[in-house]
Amino acid sequence: METENSLETILQDDLGRQEKHSVAFNQYHRQFLNHLRDADWIACMKLPDTPRTTLTLLRNGWIEQRATKDGIEYRITKAGLTELSRPR
Repeated sequence: METENSLETILQDDLGRQEKHSVAFNQYHRQFLNHLRDADWIACMKLPDTPRTTLTLLRNGWIEQRATKDGIEYRITKAGLTELSRPR
């Protein structure tokens, strides 16, 4: 008989995995976020083609994405603005 994990256990495991993906903010992240700084949603076609950087920014909550009929769009989050405004 299999035991079911509680919702709390599942959430804790997920949070632990997210912490492992957290990386230090670097110049590549800063350059990507500068494209999003003064705008709302921006189409992915207007942004640099850097899938690993984009994935890292999404995982850390520094950007968010949405799907529209025209494609994927991104915008910077408050957490992203905070990281961008920190001194180098």
